Amino acid sequence: MKVLVVGNGAREHAITRKLAEEDIELTAAMSRLNPGIAALCKTVEIIDINNTENYDRFKGHDMAFIGPEAPLAEGVADKLWSLGVPVVGPTKPLAKLEWSKSYTREVLDEHEIEGNPGFKICRNIADVNKFLEKYPEVAVKPDVLTGGKGVKVSGDHLHSQHEVKDYAAERINADGLVVLEEKLIGEEFTLQAFTDGHRVEVMPLVRDFKRAYDDDKGPNTGSMGSYSCEDHGMSDLSKEVIAKGTKIMEETIKAMTETVGKFKGPIYGGFMNTPNDVYLIEYNCRMGDPEAINVLSLLETPLTEMGYGMTEGNLPKPAFMKKATVCVYLVPEGYPTNPVRDQPIEIGEPASEVYYASVYDDNGVIRTTSSRAVALLAKGDNVQKARKAVYKDVNKVKGRLHYRTDIAKHA
Repeated sequence: MKVLVVGNGAREHAITRKLAEEDIELTAAMSRLNPGIAALCKTVEIIDINNTENYDRFKGHDMAFIGPEAPLAEGVADKLWSLGVPVVGPTKPLAKLEWSKSYTREVLDEHEIEGNPGFKICRNIADVNKFLEKYPEVAVKPDVLTGGKGVKVSGDHLHSQHEVKDYAAERINADGLVVLEEKLIGEEFTLQAFTDGHRVEVMPLVRDFKRAYDDDKGPNTGSMGSYSCEDHGMSDLSKEVIAKGTKIMEETIKAMTETVGKFKGPIYGGFMNTPNDVYLIEYNCRMGDPEAINVLSLLETPLTEMGYGMTEGNLPKPAFMKKATVCVYLVPEGYPTNPVRDQPIEIGEPASEVYYASVYDDNGVIRTTSSRAVALLAKGDNVQKARKAVYKDVNKVKGRLHYRTDIAKHA
């Protein structure tokens, strides 16, 4: 069996590592060589992974897993399906749930799916002013992919209505519209699931840490780490809250199947549990990073079995080991605002699992880029045992790197 993995980050390293447990031939399509992925693959192709014209060479593969959002938004899944390659990841019309915030709100609205906050799709500043009269504090969301850095919220990033209007106007000028939503106050949580367009199988819950520094201080990042619990839940989230989030995802998938097509692949929902209700913040049409590292390290069902289940419409119920996980990211000094680049790093022999993220191989020397460098993950009978194990290993990664010391400290 020949399986293609598209992408070159730690999420894709986790996917490749899980697939490498099986007796299959792996091919990597990467925009930059990730040494961890390359070491597991028979064939490595360095291409522009967002350009569909580069995928004819992969005809004849038995399955493909697409990790990042940009290739999905550009229609890479559509291209591979046209070549006869089953794809774990949605086609472009279905991936619109991620690359268009306005589309997602309209889907929930039109199909009467609970989970929408107050929102308005604004095409001019008059629309913005009208919405601000009702909701003085808002989240301003661009209607395009922005690498997780485009959403700005009153109080956190925008400190007056003048700043809100300026940013909204900037996005309208760039994209033709912007989405304004009421600011939600509550506890954020995420649900990752496998789906074949009918059934939705939720994975163990994971909580991540976005801020750059300890005690949730500093700017937002892609994530500085994450953890999952041995019972696959979260102690501060009731079964009722999780059930509400799951129902929103299930009804969204049902609506898409009825109107667009079958969503075949992982889906990731970000939710907010407020005193009033559970609301959808956004969908990602792929696994999270680092959340994929946590859950795939626990997956006992072969990943190709899950892949065929999703692509053929007979999704099995996945089995996960009853262990806790803790993942810690090591990032370049100064990340994310002023990171040092091209610095060498050395990795000793940690007991923890090592996942390469945004690094490159310079004649045998692993060097950093401006983004996250290496993730370490440990499993344990409970969160604190996993946490102790992973932090025992962080000093075995040498270089001009920074990490948070408090990932899962209070779990």
